[in-house]
Amino acid sequence: MAANTTHRNHNITGEDDEMPVPASHCIPWLFVHITECLAIAIFNIITIIVFVKQRKQLQRRSTYLIIHLAVVDLLAGTVSGPLQIEMRMAEFCQLWNFNLDISLLRLKAALGFFPVASLINLAVVSLERLHATFCPFNHRFMANWVYGASIIVFWVIIASMQATEQLIASNDLGYYIFYFLCFFIPLFTILISYASIFFKVRYSRHLQHLGAAVQRDRKLTRTLFLVTLGSLFTWLPLITYQCLLIFHPELHITFESEFHVDMLWQTILLSNSLINPIIYAMRMPELRASILQYFRRNSNHVNPLDLPLHDI
Repeated sequence: MAANTTHRNHNITGEDDEMPVPASHCIPWLFVHITECLAIAIFNIITIIVFVKQRKQLQRRSTYLIIHLAVVDLLAGTVSGPLQIEMRMAEFCQLWNFNLDISLLRLKAALGFFPVASLINLAVVSLERLHATFCPFNHRFMANWVYGASIIVFWVIIASMQATEQLIASNDLGYYIFYFLCFFIPLFTILISYASIFFKVRYSRHLQHLGAAVQRDRKLTRTLFLVTLGSLFTWLPLITYQCLLIFHPELHITFESEFHVDMLWQTILLSNSLINPIIYAMRMPELRASILQYFRRNSNHVNPLDLPLHDI
């Protein structure tokens, strides 16, 4: 989606006959993006492995949504990221031919939707945390199928959004309205959910005397709030840039400058899928130890994935 919006702005920001960006400017960005995509893949795969191995010990169904978020982030790094590299290096640098086949472009647009899916997933997580805070006992005994159903509904929403995007792609005004709704509706959901959680925890004396399970849920809520906050910060450069282009159509930058700005916000946006496992590792000592031992591959036959994850 972001790629399509940027492509629409070429008529505003650049001349039709601009020369390609020099390879000396493109290769460093290519290296940065490839490195970032590899890091996203590695860290999210490790995160998924750790959480899947610990799921039976934890007996916490909230873990399902965390694993699902890691899967979406993994897809963002292994599918959407490489597609963005391919499209931008062909469009700006002409390092290879840019295929303008409509069907292929639509497929790439659909596969480039995973960063948006990650943001919507965070909105789903915020609603789950809202329920855990306001109805802690009901939340503890919630059936497993509810989490499975929420994941299915999530992908139905993503598919519906993709279909809507394809239908209104030829309408610039409708497309921009749809584009911002895809950001602001999840953002509004996240803000309302965590604001409600804050006031509930801050001013409710009842919660302060609940058991250890509820206290662990509160720690998990704080961790996921940090993940969400980090994600929102990675979206700000793109939203700010697009607002400037839409509301100030007289703005003009050179083709080369547009390339650097485009690659910068794309790198920051893609880091959304990288910071999540980093925050998990910072907030969860056992996960951090598991990751370190995974890389070190100690010869002492201690399986780091069997470490209990107590503090989230």
